[in-house]
Formats: sequence, C-alpha cells, structure tokens
Amino acid sequence: MKVQVMMSKQSNRWYYSGLIGLLVAVIAFQLIWLPAPYVMSAQLEWIEVINWLYYVLLLIPLCWLIGAWLSWRQTKSEQTAKREVNSFLQIIIMAGSAALIVLLSQPLQYLAAAAILLAIVILAIGLTLYYRLGVKRLLWRGLAYALALLVLLCPTGYNVTYPGMTMNMNSYAQLQLAQDERTNGWIDGVLVFERPAFPIDWLYEKLLQQIVVEKAAENEPSINETYRQVVQMKNNANELAAAVAWQQAGKGQAIYYDGVQVAAIMTQSPADGVLEAGDIITAVNQVEIVHRDELLEYMSGYVRPGEEVELQLLRQNERKKVVVGTMPASEDEQRPVLGIAVQDAYHIDLELDVSLAAYIAHAGGPSHGAMLTLALYDQLTAADVTKGLHIAGTGTIEVDGSIGMVGGIPQKAYAVGRTDADVFFVPLAGMEAAKAAAPHLNIVGVEHFEDVLSWIEQH
Repeated sequence: MKVQVMMSKQSNRWYYSGLIGLLVAVIAFQLIWLPAPYVMSAQLEWIEVINWLYYVLLLIPLCWLIGAWLSWRQTKSEQTAKREVNSFLQIIIMAGSAALIVLLSQPLQYLAAAAILLAIVILAIGLTLYYRLGVKRLLWRGLAYALALLVLLCPTGYNVTYPGMTMNMNSYAQLQLAQDERTNGWIDGVLVFERPAFPIDWLYEKLLQQIVVEKAAENEPSINETYRQVVQMKNNANELAAAVAWQQAGKGQAIYYDGVQVAAIMTQSPADGVLEAGDIITAVNQVEIVHRDELLEYMSGYVRPGEEVELQLLRQNERKKVVVGTMPASEDEQRPVLGIAVQDAYHIDLELDVSLAAYIAHAGGPSHGAMLTLALYDQLTAADVTKGLHIAGTGTIEVDGSIGMVGGIPQKAYAVGRTDADVFFVPLAGMEAAKAAAPHLNIVGVEHFEDVLSWIEQH
C-alpha cells in the first residue's frame, strides 16, 4: 500500500508539472517578443533562438506521459472497482501525450489537431486526479487552473496585434552561388504578430506599448485557413523577391508579363456578369495588352465612356473573346472604365537555388518582400550594398520593384526602435504612423526598391 501511495504522489507531481508548464508556456508565447533586443547580432537574432526554445514545449506532454505510465503501473496492481476506469484514462493520457509530442515536433503544421488532443489529455488528467483526490481536495486546484486557462486562452471575438521581432534576411535566405565567400550586410525584416485575443490581452494592452486589441471581422477565416493563406503569401513573396533582385542586379530577365488579370468586379458595372475574377486580358480591340499600364493608357486614349470594347482573354487556360461596355469613372467623367480592379499577370522563369531558413515565429505573410529583395541583391553583387549600416525595413515587393503598404506599421516601428538599426525603411504611406510609434528612430519612406538603394548610396 505504501508503494502505491508513493507512485500515486509521483505521478501526480508529473501531472502538475506538465499543467504548470503549460500555463508558463502560454504566457511565454504571448510575450515572446519582449526579449528580442537582448539577443541581437547580425549572426544570431532572437527569432533564431526561438527555434531551439520551442522544443522545450515537448517537455510538457513528456511529463504527462511519464505520470500516466507510473499511474498505469499502479492501477495494474489495484483491486478496486475504479481500476478499469483509471487504466483507461491512463492509456488515453499516454496515447494523447505521445501524439502531442509527434505533432508539436512539426511546428504549426497540425495546430488544430494538437489543440483538440491537448483538451482531451487535460480532461483525462482532471478525471484521474478527481478519482484519486476526491472533490474537496481537487476543487480549489481545479478551479484555480480552470480560471487561469480561461484568462489566458478563452476566445473573445477580438484580435490582438503586437510588436514582433526582426530577422536578418541574409540569414533567412542564402543564394547557392559559385563565388568567393564574403560577409553580407545586416538587413533586417521585421515581423508583427496578430492572433485571436484572450482576456489577458486587455491587461497586456494597458501595461505594454503598441499592443492593440480590436474587434475581429465577422467573415474572418478559420485559423487553419489563415495559416494556409499566409504561408502561400510568404512563398509568393520569396519567389518574387528573388526574381526582382536578379533583374535589379542586371543578371537578366526573370519576370515575364502575361497580360492583365481581373482581381475584382464592381457590382452592376458593365463587366458584371461578363468578366470573371481571374480572367487575364491579353488584348483590347485587337491591340495587344501586356501589363496594367498599357490597358489604362489604351482605355484613356482610344475609348470614350459608354462605348463597347472587345476583349481577348484567357479564362482557365481557354482563349475567349467578349464584348464589354464602359462607363464614366466616378472621379473623372471623361475617363471610361469597365468596372474592374486589375493587376499584372506574370510568371517567373528563374533557376536560382535559394536556401530558406524555417523560423517558427515567421508563419507567413508578404511584408518581408522588400528587405528580402535587398538581401538577395546584396548577395548577387560584389560589394556590400549596406555600406556597413544596420538596415531594417518592411513592405511588400511588387513586380515592377515598387514597395507596397503593409499592416502593423506602428508595431513594427516600435520593434525596430528597440534595436540599434541605423535606418528603418517603410512604405511612404506608413511613414507618419511609424514616426509616431518610434520618434527616435531614423525612418525613411520609400515607394520603390530604387529609393532604398539611392538612400543607402547617399548615406
């Protein structure tokens, strides 16, 4: 009997250790950006350290696995009516904990499945402790733990945005080129975190600068769908950055225009019901159209509002001809429009081996595109493009080399402001917001990749 009591206490300690570890891990995840300035060099940044720290999480299900194994050994020798129930619960905890170790070893890929398993394992642990301790002894502990989880993880219908951390783009992406080894410049992209808000985030918002809690959109996609979208945007940004850098470095053409893609259609416009999102316009009135500017120039110069135009287009790889009317633009009655939003359709033909680091804290998104382009350009040229400066920046990279607007500018400026960066490049439209968030930081608004190169050359 004494041996059974000792094994029971030991397994309880393992269960409590895992539960307390989970609470600590949740808080650490929510405040993961705070230590960033204290681990900072061109060779090693905080985002790289997180890759190693992440695997400490595996200790949590490991504690539960050990506790369940000890408890299962104990139940085998029990001669009580609860034996079968206890044994079943321990098997659930062991199987769930082992599965969690496997899922957590693949960061972010199986987040939904891991969350469901986590809930099942915690419930099984709670029932195990209930059978072992009884209601009175478990009540205050269970209530305290449940309250802590509610404060830390209860959904609220709000989103929180808070500062992220910088990452050296020359460490993130490296070209495999047959050239002499050399030291590349320190070029930082910067992340911002956005996730569902929990009750604790209102306290963080009061205590910590640049944390913003806002109502979530009604049609917001699921976490899994959001993750899929941001990963795709990151992949697209990586590919485009490599192509733009290749062309900017004078290595040859890598981006080829295919026409003008229909991105959206205005309701009750001439194009409504005629064109479809995704259509690629290749000619207007038999005049070849390669990219967006050519379409705008032709419509302004050769078509009057109310006239019809014949469009040649590609729809799901099929060639079609359609006739579409026009209407006056709302801001200029003399300018004809079809009632569509368009973007350049293009493909990239570039055989370039780029090795990309996998950062757990960098789930996705396109906002690193401009600085990634600069880093790859730095690697493609003989000299150090940065001129010895510590450069940081944000903004998407577009096909024509322009730098697009991104979200979270104040939070990104605040994050960069905590480092010793010499300059922070932001899209021109976000410069005032960045200055308000980090007034001591040297902030430069840019519209094109050439603006970045020009500023560095002058300074």
